[in-house]
Amino acid sequence: MRIELLAGAIAFTMLATGSDAADGGAGHPPLNGGTSVSKPSSEFKFKDSGARGINPKTGIQFSNVWGDATQTAHGAFFSFDPGFVSPVHTHTYDYYAIVIKGELQNYRPGEKPVALGPGSYWYQRGKEAHTTACISKAPCEIYIVQSAKFDAQIPPVTE
Repeated sequence: MRIELLAGAIAFTMLATGSDAADGGAGHPPLNGGTSVSKPSSEFKFKDSGARGINPKTGIQFSNVWGDATQTAHGAFFSFDPGFVSPVHTHTYDYYAIVIKGELQNYRPGEKPVALGPGSYWYQRGKEAHTTACISKAPCEIYIVQSAKFDAQIPPVTE
């Protein structure tokens, strides 16, 4: 099942980034100087993102697949500790996510959360307040594609 999800994520990346390198188009320069790349999962090393959940013992780790999630457009795996629940937050830029492992929720304030298991998808609009939660007893993992760096801001509470 993981191979099917990863194949879907690769196809998704091509569509989400508008890449037409495969057909020789000039829209986006190809990654890796145009050289095809295959990487086993053992090559992906996760780093602490610094993000913490409402329970500060839970956090998010990430591993770049292409680009750099801290600086540029990218495709990256994000792993959430079991029980992670973010505070309500926003991101500057839109992103697209596919669930690889575990069960997550990604929802706006006042919206009923929906469980998203492996193979599920969400689109997160930039500057839109939302909560992300790993509701599994095991870690959750997503693959995201984003046209700029990944960031998060916690908006001020208004009464």
